Amino acid sequence: MLKLLVNKPKRLIGLALLLSLTVSVAAMLSLHEMRVDAFERAKDAGANIALVIEHDITRNLEFYSLSLQNVADRLADPEVRRLSEHVQRMVLFDGRIQAQDLGAMLVTDREGHVILDSKVAPPRKLNFSDRDYFLRQAENDNMGVYISKPFEARTGLGLAIALSLRLNDADGKFAGVVSGGLRVRYFDRLFSGVTLGKNGSIALLYADGTLATRRPALESAAAAAKRSVHLGLFANTTGGTYLDASVRDGVERLYTYRRIGNYPLFVAVGTATDDIYDNWKARAWWIGVLVVLFNVVTLAMAYLFAQHLERRIEEQRRHAELAATDALTGLANRRALDERLEAEWRRAARERQPLSVLMIDVDHFKAYNDQYGHPDGDVALQAVARCIQANLRRPGDLAARYGGEEFCVVLPGSDLGSANVVAETIRHAIQALDIPHARSDAAVLTVSIGAASGTPAAAGELRTATLTKAADAQLYRAKTSGRNRTVA
Repeated sequence: MLKLLVNKPKRLIGLALLLSLTVSVAAMLSLHEMRVDAFERAKDAGANIALVIEHDITRNLEFYSLSLQNVADRLADPEVRRLSEHVQRMVLFDGRIQAQDLGAMLVTDREGHVILDSKVAPPRKLNFSDRDYFLRQAENDNMGVYISKPFEARTGLGLAIALSLRLNDADGKFAGVVSGGLRVRYFDRLFSGVTLGKNGSIALLYADGTLATRRPALESAAAAAKRSVHLGLFANTTGGTYLDASVRDGVERLYTYRRIGNYPLFVAVGTATDDIYDNWKARAWWIGVLVVLFNVVTLAMAYLFAQHLERRIEEQRRHAELAATDALTGLANRRALDERLEAEWRRAARERQPLSVLMIDVDHFKAYNDQYGHPDGDVALQAVARCIQANLRRPGDLAARYGGEEFCVVLPGSDLGSANVVAETIRHAIQALDIPHARSDAAVLTVSIGAASGTPAAAGELRTATLTKAADAQLYRAKTSGRNRTVA
């Protein structure tokens, strides 16, 4: 075949085309993985931002809610109600509610007239009986703390939301409302400290999909009034992600949303897909250019290399045939294993001696590579190989790398009981290496071992294959039984 390639350059060019196609496919797969990684990183970043913002807002809302509850509890005391207005203000309100962006705490009577004001004495002549939060508290005696939709505050606070709590008289009837305003500017300032990319967004939404505020702000009121088409997500979960085009500006984004504590509010962090894949697109362009250049050069040089390929490939073939050692682990490779097993089978048949085989598989090794990376995975395989070799005491025993994370041990002259002892010694020794494995139940790297033994009646490849298959079947039982064990 190699002579044909050398003597007929067109066939070599065909091989070069196949190589170019392989490189192109590999590049596309790599680009796909890079794209997936970029998406996952964006999802993680969005989740972290949403979590930080949710914690900040929850802390402030809970602080204000507790302040409202404190006022309501004290007003329920008849002695407090009999105090003068000046003393009542001192008892009900303290400096903790004078934080930035928090408006005055107001107490209204059942008609909505302000009777106590945390910032001004005597209270301003204001009436809030038309506000939705006042009406809801008046109609529902179990409303608890209610958060209103944004409105223009009459107290000069600007655009704000109100937190309110119902007040009852001694008979349990509606007696008024204690409420406090929180500037929407607080959320805007909180959102402005977050880097989102050129087309990113952060929004505060009510559970019904109504927009409270958003960064960047929308240009039209009509866009702001549109509700999310994912209302079901907000209603039934505490958080999650989804990919969609915004109903407000049409930009496709990856949205990560979280409920604000136990309140009917959600923060939604949107990262535009254009921003997510911005760096990926630049890398993809360069990789594409390099792949094209590689393919062109490969095809151009294929004919020139034809005369040299025969010698180089022949040398590589001879080296591969002569090589009997696995390059990574230093153990015997698969070819050396097959030859040795065949020879030991024939010898065992002549001498009527048992022959045992151990099949060893590193538990959850793919997960180990995913967790720690392939370089650390190679180091772990080397450590396992050294441990296996160190626990083979007899000169005739052979340890080999069977493939990937699987190893094979040949034990001439050992029956099943002896093989099981060797297997358990190896298994315990590997576990004692204490190689950390966060994604294993044992928290360290472990192995599963299958053992098989037999006394050959005659030589033959089929017989050796039967023995290794039997050991492999026992290995499968060890893995399906929970791993980190020996089955013989």
